[in-house]
Amino acid sequence: MAMAVGNDSNFLEMDVEEEDFAAMRESVELRHGLMFIIGTISFFNLVNWIVKSYGPPKSLKDEEWKWRNLYVSWVHALITSLWTLTCMIVYPEMFSSLLQHINYVTYFCVCFGTGYFFYDLLDLILNNKFFIMWEVVVHHIAVASMFYYNVHIRAHIGFNIIALSVEVNSFFLHWRKLLQMVKTPYDSPKYLAIKYLNLTTFIVFRGVPLSMITYCCFVWRHRVSAMYYVGICLSIFVMDVLNVILFWRLLKSDMLRGPEKKIGGLKTASSAVCENLHSSNGKSSNGHVLVNGYKPSLKESNLLTKKED
Repeated sequence: MAMAVGNDSNFLEMDVEEEDFAAMRESVELRHGLMFIIGTISFFNLVNWIVKSYGPPKSLKDEEWKWRNLYVSWVHALITSLWTLTCMIVYPEMFSSLLQHINYVTYFCVCFGTGYFFYDLLDLILNNKFFIMWEVVVHHIAVASMFYYNVHIRAHIGFNIIALSVEVNSFFLHWRKLLQMVKTPYDSPKYLAIKYLNLTTFIVFRGVPLSMITYCCFVWRHRVSAMYYVGICLSIFVMDVLNVILFWRLLKSDMLRGPEKKIGGLKTASSAVCENLHSSNGKSSNGHVLVNGYKPSLKESNLLTKKED
């Protein structure tokens, strides 16, 4: 046996790696991870309660749950993105051992993400959004199941950190949606900045990490069990499909928007015209309605006037 090990350096390296991994794994206790997941669920319940106490802007009273859920998701994305980037900077050795790297900082980061996905899934179910927001439900089930499995076996933590780096993009994605909900003009400096940061981080922090994991699913399939391989392939397939759909929706909404919407939105301008039809301040000297400097055509004015009558 000693001679076989001496003649096979790869086998020796594998044994050393396994021994090191076993030592690192033993230094992290599962019960601490489970407690952290429960604590995370409680934390986001507290955040939800605080956001609910303050309430949404007056214009969003009818969308109170949507605002609250999105705001809590935004908080999660902020914390997780900062935590994940810190892990990548402080522990660069993680990239050379994505399957076997583990310590309490990276382990708790994965637990935090797992706890949030469980919390949000429960929030969707309790508020009767399970079927309405089925894409989010499918995403959460796919991610939470794999994350929890890795937390339970205390392995593959490096891959989870890579996967959680998509929250850098989620931070800007949720911020963009919050701006839309409060009717921020599409051509305002704030919206334009968030729009381009969202698209840039989508490619860097969502497209690249998911491509890495998809690639590793093919080249490292022999390093994991068959059951785990099937599970991770199904999860990454769901993630890849959903993110292609999401990216296309973002492009259509923010980059392929028609010229009439770039002015501020034809629908928005028309609605404002209707609101000002009976206001003397909303008319020019020749009787045409003006909205923030926008002068509708004669045909638009006639149609709006008939609608109002």
